[in-house]
Amino acid sequence: MSKLYNILSLKCPRCRKGKLFAKHNPYSFKGSLDMPKHCPVCDQDFMIEPGFYIGALWTSFPIVILIMAILSVILLIGFKMDLNWFFVTIAVVLFLLQPVIIRLGRAIWIHIFVDYEKTLTEK
Repeated sequence: MSKLYNILSLKCPRCRKGKLFAKHNPYSFKGSLDMPKHCPVCDQDFMIEPGFYIGALWTSFPIVILIMAILSVILLIGFKMDLNWFFVTIAVVLFLLQPVIIRLGRAIWIHIFVDYEKTLTEK
């Protein structure tokens, strides 16, 4: 499995089996961003240091820009949407996707700093 697949499936970067988030549903009202302290499979520390996931803002931002670019092409060029409705639509879509974007940003961030250990999967 590729690194991209593991990021998108929100798996542990070290063993690629454990789940990064306690709850599967990003839209559950309580605890949707809760992460276990350690990977349940390989015991990788998910809370590497205080404030570690603040850096995930840097990985979330390009995701937002990509979504905005794709929606801009579809809505402005494809549907020739009025500019006022375009901005409302973009704001609503990004607001609704925020829990997913935050989770992906965190997954990308931890995958940058923690390497995959193939020996863990061979056991």
